[in-house]
Amino acid sequence: MKSILVLGPNPAWQKTLFFPEFRYGHVNRAAEMMVFPSGKGINFSRAARCWGTTQTLLFQFAGGEIGGRLRRELDREGLKYLHIETEAETRTCTTCLCRKSGTMTEIIDPTPPLPRENVEQMLDAIRRNIASCSAVSITGTVPGGMKTDLYRQTAALACENGLPVLVDSWQNIDEVLALGGEMILKVNLDELAKITGVREPRRAIEIVFERYPVCAVAITDGPETAYAATREQAWSFQLPVLEDVVSPLGSGDTNAAVLFSEYLAGTSFEQAFAHALAAASANCLTPLCGSFERSASESLYRRIIISQL
Repeated sequence: MKSILVLGPNPAWQKTLFFPEFRYGHVNRAAEMMVFPSGKGINFSRAARCWGTTQTLLFQFAGGEIGGRLRRELDREGLKYLHIETEAETRTCTTCLCRKSGTMTEIIDPTPPLPRENVEQMLDAIRRNIASCSAVSITGTVPGGMKTDLYRQTAALACENGLPVLVDSWQNIDEVLALGGEMILKVNLDELAKITGVREPRRAIEIVFERYPVCAVAITDGPETAYAATREQAWSFQLPVLEDVVSPLGSGDTNAAVLFSEYLAGTSFEQAFAHALAAASANCLTPLCGSFERSASESLYRRIIISQL
């Protein structure tokens, strides 16, 4: 089975702290803590493995003591990856989850821009491996606000090889989306508004199709109504209300992984997105990003209401 090439260049060492009540400006003592590798590419790969129908090969930058720890844990998990060693230390993301309010506060370390040498090493690695992959997922930010030329060149290589591309990123992404081909844009509603300048989802989706030659769009909005569209049809999705949410971290990445896995398996776009929304909801019931019980996902899937727009 060929793998999805997952470009997730900006991983993080995730520290999640659980508080009975988190109060800004006060001393807060955590009741529990979890640490694990994260970042959108890692979460995507973990979720795809949970879904069980596709394999992934993750491409990322990693450096320093934290980068080494992250890679050792990925090895322990059995996730396949190829990393480019950097002098810059891999970032840490600290998330504070308040059980009383159900809110979370994220503190993310800065990462400096990487030298061009590292970018060229990554592109060389992608060129060597892309022909043996079935599709390409471009996900998350680039380190330290680097230019997104890495994303554009990767998407161009995918187009040259006739591979489908899923884009789960929004910053400076115009040149990538302009390439067209078999390309899906999957973002949340806030990110869609930043890309289009419009927050109303149906009009924003129209603007995407007017500006870019993409074939489909999928839009999430947390627990609120989600939207998906191809150039021929559009749908809205009402999600079931969740009880006992543990952590929403990684839900968007879970959605992307399951959406792309089902799309590549030939599932209709609206049903692929419904499965993705259900898996993302199931991810909220576990503390590990990109992890969920397949049985919980299937139960939630049966409760999603799909309406044609």
